[in-house]
Amino acid sequence: MQDIIYYADLQVDTTARQTLQAGKSVPLTETEYRMLVFLLRHQGVVCRRDDIINNVWGERFLYDTGTLDVHLSSLRRKLGWTKEGPVRSIRGVGFILPHEAPASKVVKIDTFLRELLMLHEDALREKGIHCYLRLTPFVYEIAVEEATLRQIFSDIFAFLLEHAPQEARWEIASQLTIREYTITITSTGSCSDFSQLTAARQQAAFLGIPVRMGSKPTRGGDIMGVELAIPMESMDS
Repeated sequence: MQDIIYYADLQVDTTARQTLQAGKSVPLTETEYRMLVFLLRHQGVVCRRDDIINNVWGERFLYDTGTLDVHLSSLRRKLGWTKEGPVRSIRGVGFILPHEAPASKVVKIDTFLRELLMLHEDALREKGIHCYLRLTPFVYEIAVEEATLRQIFSDIFAFLLEHAPQEARWEIASQLTIREYTITITSTGSCSDFSQLTAARQQAAFLGIPVRMGSKPTRGGDIMGVELAIPMESMDS
């Protein structure tokens, strides 16, 4: 079963041993990865130096006092973190990674989708995918935790990228009804198993956003798609 840890703009897949930040892969060494996972699993807890070392390197590891600091400094640098945070030093004891405070904000859907597509631009270009946006001419906003919404769409984009053929055609469209603002993402290609999107679907459900997905044959070829229906009561127009 896939085990994913979320923190701010981080997504750490402990099954695939992959770290993503704002949708982009972060190349961590094995030591940096193990240290990050340990800190993420102990949010809000003061982690003693010996506990970190025993869990990252093992009880029999012989180290000098600067070993942990060197690797933590490298991890901070790769994640764009500083000594001021989010990992804070507790003098004479160890370190603490505070619980992430969910920062809800108003997200402009059209701008949000365009920015997210730009983050996936290299992957789309590499596969020769042509992407077409057909969004409503009006600006709609939704008050949600942006990091969670970003992760939902990143998971959907990654899934479609994996199953789409070369030179695929993507279409992202939105439609407004009395009850909901619907975003539909379709791609040429087909997939019989959408279980990879279970985590994204669960996160969307937590935000009150139903998700429908599936594949179907058409005259122009097979099409797979994902549809998110954002309830109007969750939106500020």
